[in-house]
Amino acid sequence: MNAIFDIGPRTAAEFEDDWFCRVLEERHPEERTRRAAKSKFYWQRALPSLSLVVTMYVAPDNDRCGLFFGRNEKLGAIDVVERLQRHAARLCEILKLDPAVSSTEFPFMSEWQVNCFAADNWPAMTDWLTTEATFSNAC
Repeated sequence: MNAIFDIGPRTAAEFEDDWFCRVLEERHPEERTRRAAKSKFYWQRALPSLSLVVTMYVAPDNDRCGLFFGRNEKLGAIDVVERLQRHAARLCEILKLDPAVSSTEFPFMSEWQVNCFAADNWPAMTDWLTTEATFSNAC
């Protein structure tokens, strides 16, 4: 195999997050104004009336992107798991969440297995993330 194409495993540090965010904001400019926090691999959409945030993330080293109800102390989104636990079954039903994807720390998670390093996947990834976040926001 040609050495140019044989790049081996990639790490999250190699992910072009600035370019990915440009694709996100070009396709979904409303996300720029909705963003409550942004780091290299995640950004949050605020739900202040519910003291929640929808956290959208990219995990390039695991070949997935996804979202979950996250934590943001500035917005009062604290004790999220404890506050939502009694609604877990209904949230999973409404949001069509797979409990096998979730964890104790992040019980309300949706994710998509995708090659995050392939820039031609980015439009579909940004569309999927914003659609899922909008659906979560509506609930």
